[in-house]
Amino acid sequence: MSRKSDRLAKKAKESDRRESKKRKASTSPEVEESRKMNVLRRRRQFQIQNSWIPISESTGFPTCSLIPTDLSSHESELLATPVDTEGHSKFQFRNLFPMSSMRSSPLPILDWADSREVWEVMVQRECLYARDETLLDRHPSLHAKMRSILLDWLIEVCEVYRLHRETYYLAQDFLDRYLSTQSDIPKSRLQLIGITALFIAAKLEEIYPPRLTEFAYVTDGACTEAEILSEELVMLKALNWDLSPVTVNTWLNVYLQLCHLHRIEESGQNFAFPNYSPSMFVQVAQLLDLCVLDIGCVQYRYSILAASALYHIASPEISLQVSGLKWDDMAACVQWMTVFAIAVRESGIAQLRYFSQVFAEDSHNIQTHVNDLNTLERAQERQSQITSSSSRSSPVLVPGVLTPPHSAKKLS
Repeated sequence: MSRKSDRLAKKAKESDRRESKKRKASTSPEVEESRKMNVLRRRRQFQIQNSWIPISESTGFPTCSLIPTDLSSHESELLATPVDTEGHSKFQFRNLFPMSSMRSSPLPILDWADSREVWEVMVQRECLYARDETLLDRHPSLHAKMRSILLDWLIEVCEVYRLHRETYYLAQDFLDRYLSTQSDIPKSRLQLIGITALFIAAKLEEIYPPRLTEFAYVTDGACTEAEILSEELVMLKALNWDLSPVTVNTWLNVYLQLCHLHRIEESGQNFAFPNYSPSMFVQVAQLLDLCVLDIGCVQYRYSILAASALYHIASPEISLQVSGLKWDDMAACVQWMTVFAIAVRESGIAQLRYFSQVFAEDSHNIQTHVNDLNTLERAQERQSQITSSSSRSSPVLVPGVLTPPHSAKKLS
């Protein structure tokens, strides 16, 4: 037993010597510098994985912690100490953070966030969640009218189940972006894609979303519960789990808040709480609901669509002021939307509706089916007449079509 204990003691001493040599070697300048570079490399990988990191205006560096949680104690100490990154700063931070948007921020000073940062995040996210203007070219068996019929039916479903407008517009965004990533989708699968998009949107937005059985029920047997769940996984993977777009409805809420900014400041209320006319919101939303049914809306960004609708319902000055846009940015969309604004006026302006088991102050947020496909067809016919007349040598002016203001009268 004494010999065995002696051997164990010798092994322990040899192990201590090796550990001591490792500690001495690890404190050498070369190893320390290599360790610092490894930590910086891991910091770089951690930064790339973050889609948005706020930047300090004074230093130009992130204001939040960039230390990964899986570092050892020694590596954490290295990150906590100043590191000479001269010569590496441009490489470390180039193309890492989004550039400032060219649009001026109309948001007031917020007590809960940096207004400039909030505005830039909204504008940049709109660029990230892009749609393909030629999405139907990818699907020979689909045409624009099928998309219009599907979205019109989704509006009816939203009204029946008292779903919010944001839920519908999320579903519309998921549908368009999903079609932009796929090809050769048969028309028999289009309803399944639409109800699945609404199913995902309801789970994200609604407090009490309808159950899966109810989504399958409204399809009248065309889609089963298993098919909806299977399509949900396919759609989420195709969208890369990017499920937080800034929709047309969100932009409209922000614009209307800015329209009544003086009222908010006088009352001392927070900008985050709605303080605008519900009737005005419903009227602008009616025009947007009709425009979104047309495939031509895909060529315009959501912020421009909402500002153009406000241009027709409110005034040009208000739309330019609250959106931070210039006339050149929204001129094409305003002229494209004119025929839809005329069709809405001819069919009658929507009135605010109230629903049972829905708070009165939330009634304007419930998606209602106020437009029909006949109104859309009238607007599209007038649009085709304008297009055909503009191709002639002497174009015929159509009453109600707005023309751009004179260059001296443009608002910056």
